[in-house]
Amino acid sequence: MSEHLQVVRQWIQRAEADHMAAQILIGADPIILDIACFHCQQSFEKLLKAYLVFHNVDFPFTHSLELLIELCAEIDEDFNNLDIKNLTQYAVRMRYPHDSFAPENEEALYYLKLNEKLRNLVFSRITLF
Repeated sequence: MSEHLQVVRQWIQRAEADHMAAQILIGADPIILDIACFHCQQSFEKLLKAYLVFHNVDFPFTHSLELLIELCAEIDEDFNNLDIKNLTQYAVRMRYPHDSFAPENEEALYYLKLNEKLRNLVFSRITLF
């Protein structure tokens, strides 16, 4: 496997770990929704970056899903069909107690399903072998 594809694989592996963490946290008792949403955001971000790396597209250091989606959509318009709502805010904002907020269960489940939609999109568009 080329070094280029190894980097793509590393992004995907990290995205998958975040996705699994979100699943576990949403299924936990008690449910830990804010951290689950954080991991959904992280997985989403890493999947978008994997897609961009696969296509040799440079991107800035950012947590902005809107910007990353815009870059991905320049390659494939299907990325415009991802309604991320407020998912970007979970990258940083929820880490600080002075600005904490609590997502509802419905919101966390939406983000988990959205992440699965992105996983399907990305995995259908890239080939690692």
